[in-house]
Amino acid sequence: MKNIDFYKDVESIVLKDKLGQFLGVDENFEYTFKDVVKLSGHSCPTVAGAYLMTIYSLKKLYENELPVRGEIKVELRDSKSSGITGVLANVASFLTGAKEEDGFKGLQGKFARNNLLKYESSIKGDMRFTRIDNEKSIEVSYDLTNIALSNFNPTIMQRGLQESVSKEELETFGAAWQQRVKEILTVHKDKTLIFY
Repeated sequence: MKNIDFYKDVESIVLKDKLGQFLGVDENFEYTFKDVVKLSGHSCPTVAGAYLMTIYSLKKLYENELPVRGEIKVELRDSKSSGITGVLANVASFLTGAKEEDGFKGLQGKFARNNLLKYESSIKGDMRFTRIDNEKSIEVSYDLTNIALSNFNPTIMQRGLQESVSKEELETFGAAWQQRVKEILTVHKDKTLIFY
């Protein structure tokens, strides 16, 4: 992948997975931003925001403990088809294991991950994360309005979408776009999140 030299500087998260342990796989898994990019197929400010919201919410919820994948409920304020909600849900679901009714049903009442992902919840933040074991929850929003990011050429982006741009121009645009993602994840990460 191009323009990913900064990935190594992005904080990762380790989660405990009791189902994985039960089925003979390592109990703990480390998830990185690169993993989320592979899931999404791209790297953008929305994917970066979803990643930051999820990992920092889990770290706050669990403090000095490892977050437990499969034991976290994820609620989103907006509808499934609204704006960027699907992107937020996909990233949060990947990291937490939370799924809608189509998720893993469990084994004899244990390890179920279905019905842990909900849309159109009455919450203030973009997302709410809740521990299943103690019902402790945290809400979070992602806001870039007061963040100054490097510029990119929107004309090249538009021409690229119309397939009327040179390879060199497209590479220049891609590098500038990823510079913005880098700044969100490494420079402004503490300024983009609002917790409730």
